[in-house]
Amino acid sequence: MNALVNIENEARVIVEQLADKEINRMKNMYGEFENWMAIDGNPLAARYYDGDQIDRYGSVEKYVYMTKNDRWDHELKQYILPSVFPDAYSERRKMYYNKSLANMVYELRLMMGKDWDVKYREAFVSANMMKLNRALAKHLNNDMTAKDIRVNVGGDGAEVLANVDDKLFKTFGTLCGGYIQCYHYRYRSSLK
Repeated sequence: MNALVNIENEARVIVEQLADKEINRMKNMYGEFENWMAIDGNPLAARYYDGDQIDRYGSVEKYVYMTKNDRWDHELKQYILPSVFPDAYSERRKMYYNKSLANMVYELRLMMGKDWDVKYREAFVSANMMKLNRALAKHLNNDMTAKDIRVNVGGDGAEVLANVDDKLFKTFGTLCGGYIQCYHYRYRSSLK
């Protein structure tokens, strides 16, 4: 009995490893931002302050605009990055049509908060456990019995194998996402 709950509990480890991978990706991105901020002339000066205050929140937008917002140059036949950060908000706003760049701005600003990784991890695990549970519930219920539950994690995915009522249950999660979007699994399940 309790096949669904038992397999969910065993498979939680793959979602937690996925959360670690996603948080590490985000921390690496924030490290690149910090390196960029250390170069003179890159960060934006804070308005309304005396002295050498830096506007970290606004500098995120400048960082993404100047380092990731490449455009195709027809004459040079290559992608080029902008050479100046525009003063006009309407010019900067065009960058947000690219959802990947908008998400990057959002993630970098998210990481400026206190204990962001703890909160993010909790939300990430919760959302991905819901996806996993949905995949498991297509074939399993708690009236079934699960034995020999095994979780295998590889470089590009993970699988959960179990003997459910003398049939082979298999859920394979394929790793998707990365630099452009957050890491997540796409699940395929079968009970044969």
